[in-house]
Amino acid sequence: MQKEYLWIPELETERLFLRKLTPADSDDLREWLGLDSVYKYWGRSASNGEKNPELLFVDPRPNVKRKPSHDFKWGIENKEDNKVIGIIEVFDVENNRLGNIAYRVNPNYWNKGICTEALNCVVNFIFSETKMDRLNAEADIENIASNIVLKKCGFTLEGCIRNGKMVSRYCTYNIYGYIRDDFGRSANK
Repeated sequence: MQKEYLWIPELETERLFLRKLTPADSDDLREWLGLDSVYKYWGRSASNGEKNPELLFVDPRPNVKRKPSHDFKWGIENKEDNKVIGIIEVFDVENNRLGNIAYRVNPNYWNKGICTEALNCVVNFIFSETKMDRLNAEADIENIASNIVLKKCGFTLEGCIRNGKMVSRYCTYNIYGYIRDDFGRSANK
């Protein structure tokens, strides 16, 4: 039975724990989250909150009543050293049917298969445990590594936006999609 989640379930892979971030993760996040290299393809520098991750856990408007979020945001914890080395999230979830996916990883862990492992885990969770039917992703065409990760994880290249705006950068970027039928086909192989 597929559920509607209003909390972040813990997920596990061979090398990683995917779990909710907590204020105790601030020191790990401080090591990499504020590095401008992490945002090279976003067209911006690290924000004040990213440079000072303890601020990410402070509600700037505590008296505002918010609707429950159907988004998912996991810290990627490396089992080997118990450090939070990345973030992966499914955001802008619409009607529990579709959402966007993005990830960021500490540059010290780039090219080690971390994103691929985490993304495969999240795709498996989304299509086996939730009602979602589609995940969207975007990758700057110059971000070769991210394009490779999306293709490895079964995302379909659906198009290319020429001279468009992705995050804060005007660039040419690829649009990828992963739908429930794709998951069914990969599970039957």
